[in-house]
Amino acid sequence: MKTKIYLLLLLISLGTSFCHAQGENDNWYFGKKAALNFSNITTPIALNNSQMESYEACGTASDASGNLLFYCNSQTIWNRQHQPMLNGTGLLGHPSAQQLAIVKNPANANQYYVFIATSNNGNINAYNKIVYSIVDMSLGPLANGVPLGDVLPNFKNIPVTDNIGNTFESEAITIIGGTNAYWVLIPNGNNLYSYRLDNTGFSNGNPIISNLNFPVTLGATQLFSIKASPKLNSQNFSNYLCVSHWQDNAGVSSPQSINRVVSFDSNSGSITNDYSLNVNAIRSYQPEFNSNGSVLFLAHTSIFAIDLQNSTTSNVNSMQIYNGPPENWQSPFGFTTLQRNKHGSIYVNKITNGFLGIINNPNVYSPNMSVTMNSLNLGNGIAQYGLPQLIPQLEPFVYYPCIDDLTLTSEPNLNFNYEIGTKITTKDKYILGSRHNITMQAGESVNLLPGTDIQYGAQYYAFIAPCRKKEAKSGLTQNKNQKGMVLELDKEERRTLERQIDIYPNPASTFININSENEDVISWEVFDISGKSILKGRSTQVNVQGLPKASYILKINTKNKQVIKKVIVK
Repeated sequence: MKTKIYLLLLLISLGTSFCHAQGENDNWYFGKKAALNFSNITTPIALNNSQMESYEACGTASDASGNLLFYCNSQTIWNRQHQPMLNGTGLLGHPSAQQLAIVKNPANANQYYVFIATSNNGNINAYNKIVYSIVDMSLGPLANGVPLGDVLPNFKNIPVTDNIGNTFESEAITIIGGTNAYWVLIPNGNNLYSYRLDNTGFSNGNPIISNLNFPVTLGATQLFSIKASPKLNSQNFSNYLCVSHWQDNAGVSSPQSINRVVSFDSNSGSITNDYSLNVNAIRSYQPEFNSNGSVLFLAHTSIFAIDLQNSTTSNVNSMQIYNGPPENWQSPFGFTTLQRNKHGSIYVNKITNGFLGIINNPNVYSPNMSVTMNSLNLGNGIAQYGLPQLIPQLEPFVYYPCIDDLTLTSEPNLNFNYEIGTKITTKDKYILGSRHNITMQAGESVNLLPGTDIQYGAQYYAFIAPCRKKEAKSGLTQNKNQKGMVLELDKEERRTLERQIDIYPNPASTFININSENEDVISWEVFDISGKSILKGRSTQVNVQGLPKASYILKINTKNKQVIKKVIVK
């Protein structure tokens, strides 16, 4: 089979690419001069070149090939040579702002928006408003002939305003990608403010406002964060959002800590009424979703997994996968940040630690989930509170007819994927401007004939691969009764329950007895370390005589809770 791609030299000279690299999130810079490279899926590499000390909020941007562009905390942006970027100092973010977010400008592939949150201390000062700045990587001094970037002076520390033109405080900010636009999401008061960012610009002062139905007014003196799940295979909404309120900073009696999960539609920019879950009484600093959005992880001193896919109003599935030391705000066992990397691994950081932990087997809710602390050595770096949020990507429209041939004389879409069975041909007045992001996949050839004009700044990818037949959506399914769900994770209640249920002997060679004081054991199940179910029963005695010597997970179901115990057969 002969494949043909015309005008290859012209395309390379214009800066386009024939391989769709995904290196924008290859690098993390965070904490006290800590940095990691994730270009290799199995062996992350600690980097020792960071010049940044970040107490909480931090971010990193790389290009599509994984080359570092810049990194930042809430006050300074450093270029790839680890020097403050031109105009990159004096950002008006507070040192203890909890989150910041970076996103590529849809209208200019060389530019990045950097959104920096405030510190919700209730004081009126220069740091009591959310601001954004624009980094332009086509400007600035040259290094080896390539610009080092410049923070545009006219787009530096621009206040983000609400629907009536006022600035406001929030430590929580995240960004998700839709099909033609990004959404900058900021909780404020009892609402979610959704700002559209597309090729026409940022909708500052014109947010779409959705009611969070939150029991606490989110703003000055309230400490909270927000995370979004990856895109879901749901017909009614695109993402889960989790807003985690964990502290009242005013020195008064704090309302109950709460984590609220809602459904969000990236087409409308609004919260939908399809899904809602309140997880009460665990102070989650920054939560995280797994790579398919089926599980939410919450962490403070301990770490919990919550089954979002299969929970219902009458039964919310959760389990504790890590039991940390007692809370001590000033020790390495204080607040815990969870962050998913580009490969779907979820890392756990603890303040002043030289390692990151990792959640094992995060993508399927099962007793096989666990946490390995001190898993990833940071070299000379030290973790603080924050880890970089991922830079989001737009979700392209995809053309899936698998017809033999397609001829294009114009391009009506700004962001689009073509998948054709045999041949794609462009000709006449087929023009891709600087705002286009187009991918072409054909089974045999991509032919760019005279009349094709791919202008500087366009993102164009072409490759040869078999066309995929359009298949029905698979993956996450939504139960009908996933509204108004509530999960109580009260610390004292949990400790009381764990005291009420005990097992002995452990290790054991014959029988394991389940001792419960005021809780009736409904059933139990034994799993091996791979998550395979081995034994089931309903009594208070587990016969392990036929099991090989190994470690197992014993899941005990009572009327009120589910308790997980690790057992050893000797």
